[in-house]
Amino acid sequence: MSTVAETTAPTTEGQFFAAPPIGAPVMPWREEYGAIDDPGEITDLGGGLYCYSAPDFALDVNTLYAITSDGVVVIDSQLLPRHSNAVLADIRARTDQPIRYVTNSHHHPDHVFGNATFLEDRGELVASNFTARMIDGSAFWYLMFLQGLWGGHLPMGYVVPQSTFVRSRELWLGSTVVQLFEFTDSTTVAGESLDVTMAWFPQTKVLHVADTVWPGSHTFFADGTSVPDWMIQLDHIRELVNELRPEVIVPGHGEPGDASMIDAQERYLVGVTRMVEEYCRGGEVALTDETKAKLRAEIVNEFPEHRNHIPLDISLQMLQALGPVAFLSGRPNGASAARLPTFL
Repeated sequence: MSTVAETTAPTTEGQFFAAPPIGAPVMPWREEYGAIDDPGEITDLGGGLYCYSAPDFALDVNTLYAITSDGVVVIDSQLLPRHSNAVLADIRARTDQPIRYVTNSHHHPDHVFGNATFLEDRGELVASNFTARMIDGSAFWYLMFLQGLWGGHLPMGYVVPQSTFVRSRELWLGSTVVQLFEFTDSTTVAGESLDVTMAWFPQTKVLHVADTVWPGSHTFFADGTSVPDWMIQLDHIRELVNELRPEVIVPGHGEPGDASMIDAQERYLVGVTRMVEEYCRGGEVALTDETKAKLRAEIVNEFPEHRNHIPLDISLQMLQALGPVAFLSGRPNGASAARLPTFL
């Protein structure tokens, strides 16, 4: 009687493989970044409008807020809870009126991660439909990546606007009106961000222009940015400013000021584009660590008064990894018309 040996095929158990999303800082800290405990600054714009500017360590991002006898409206909510809480503390020191509206100019995390801070009065969180969908699709991934920069100082989660509009919407606080309008969406040229909602305060003639200009500040030129589109967009902003004649322009980053910040932004983009072209040759030459350091030094030397170096260094990291995509991509039809608000 013969015996047949039974063989059992080896089994391989299925499994996933996990590691912390960011195991170490994504880039080294530099002294010019500042520190987590650096304070922000508050500018009184008059007429019940105030602008809180975070320190450079939190990207010098601005929150604009209007305090009226019928409530408060907040535009952009900061990146880190410590700074959204600082804005809330200043509001509460000035008024006990409820925060009626919070609105996001675009989907980037430094403008939306603080949303929850301002909803204690059950106010309305407002954004364009395009921005709300962009927040919904990107905020989680931003939260993962930014763990490598701010770690546990980031919020535990985020809030997506549920009250949305297309084209424009007016927010009323008694006799005070804030006119929101999409300046950039999927059909227009887009510079620093694919989505931009601007805010116009007609009584005080204050215009919030989001991240279309960064006066005195290094900007992002990566992560969806199109520098060719941005240059066209600056002309569109000039048209808008000529129409509205604002007395104060509030950027998403940097000090509030006048229309000269548009020309300053153009000079910055032209200068950076020229230097990137010299180093990358349209993407044909990859940046090494050595050439990236030289490019950084040239940018800083050409714009020595510019602050906010974290966006510059994140952009250079992406430029090294992906090539000069932000300087090559744009709408095929660059003659796209400016998006003027429907209330004009």
